[in-house]
Amino acid sequence: MVIASAESLVDALRDSGLFAPAEVDALARELVPFADDMPGALRHVVEHELVPVYQLRKIIHAKTADLIVGPFVVLDKLGEGGMGKVFKARDTRTGRIAALKVIRPHLITNPVIRGRYEREVRAALSLRHPHIAAAFEAGEVGGKVYLAMEFVDGIDLARLVRTFGVLPVPEACEYLRQAALGLAHAHSKGFVHRDIKPGNLVVAGERHHPDATEPAVVKLLDMGLVRNVGFDDEGGGDLTRAGTVVGTPDYMAPEQAKNSSLADHRADLYALGGAFYFLLTGKPPFHVGSPIEKILKHQIDPPPPLQAIRPDVPDELAKLVARLLAKRPENRPGSAAEVAALLLPLTQFTADSASVRLSGPHPSLSARGGAETGSVAAVDTVSPNVPDSGVKLPRRRGRDVPMDEPSVAESVDPPTPPTPVEVSVPVEEEAPPGEWRGWVVALVSGVIGVVLGIATWKALGR
Repeated sequence: MVIASAESLVDALRDSGLFAPAEVDALARELVPFADDMPGALRHVVEHELVPVYQLRKIIHAKTADLIVGPFVVLDKLGEGGMGKVFKARDTRTGRIAALKVIRPHLITNPVIRGRYEREVRAALSLRHPHIAAAFEAGEVGGKVYLAMEFVDGIDLARLVRTFGVLPVPEACEYLRQAALGLAHAHSKGFVHRDIKPGNLVVAGERHHPDATEPAVVKLLDMGLVRNVGFDDEGGGDLTRAGTVVGTPDYMAPEQAKNSSLADHRADLYALGGAFYFLLTGKPPFHVGSPIEKILKHQIDPPPPLQAIRPDVPDELAKLVARLLAKRPENRPGSAAEVAALLLPLTQFTADSASVRLSGPHPSLSARGGAETGSVAAVDTVSPNVPDSGVKLPRRRGRDVPMDEPSVAESVDPPTPPTPVEVSVPVEEEAPPGEWRGWVVALVSGVIGVVLGIATWKALGR
């Protein structure tokens, strides 16, 4: 169908089957003034949030089937990574909004990927805690394999820092205290997350601050790399085979980089220390270099002293972060519950900390897709020049996950007026690397790179 007028747009929406007849009739009445003004009609639909933009684009490109996943109707795309895509979706049976993870069809035939997905499902469905995003159901319909999870309407900590700047000490402590409570529950069930990082921690409600009128709630996301300690997958070998590395180099514990299959709960505590470093300084402990170089620095180098960058960090917190980032697992705190207990007194604002106002402008967000916005959605736009020292949190935006290139059809915008441009937060230039024994690093990097490449190749059965 060629969509060249408001009438043909209404026909396309009706034919999609996604909207009730009354909804389509109401939209048709709204578009009567636009007649053959297609750009004007689209502008009206977008500005008045009559149809989610992601849905609108799919309908215009005759890809309505992409919006149906079993009993779920996709409203927006929230993020995309190596294993698949995450969508904001509505359960047609209950009306509940969910975050829907759909595995790439060509990957699910790979036994390693299939096993990892099934492991994630087992982990997600077995964990129930206020600080872990819950999973509702898993299924496979029409070749689409999915996992429906709790939709958390907030913002991940990586984007929070990039938007507002580094956090006051009590605020950072409260967020990671809650994250530690979620980890303590997962660890008590025998699970290790293995990819703790600010982008996998989402805060909803209001920011933790004396002016807040409702509490901040942190949820742990992305159980995709979770491992059940002692669990052997079919075939007698763990899916993360010896010699392979999983996780994020910026936050990866030394022992996890050596052999991810042997990492226990203390690897998550190390990553929690790295997350602390990011919330308080705006950078991971080792932010310069290639992934291999960062892994080596986690193995060898002490992180820069936290108080040298943030003099307002109290001694007890600096010591705790140093313990979390200890190279040897036995030198770290014994449990996530212990970490949460140590952080509790540090979450209280003092007269000095309360005088430190929230940094950065408070974004004014314009959301597509009705009253709901994506839990990690790229549907919000930021209006930069709105000074506000308030504590309201923006709704969730796209997480910092590796994004695959969109298909040509999806990357070509329909003939709409330009959408509001998202503000790009300036990225600090990297500091020059410290003094390194260059030839040693080059040699070790090359050897590790070759070993990791061969191990990964074997793990994927290629």
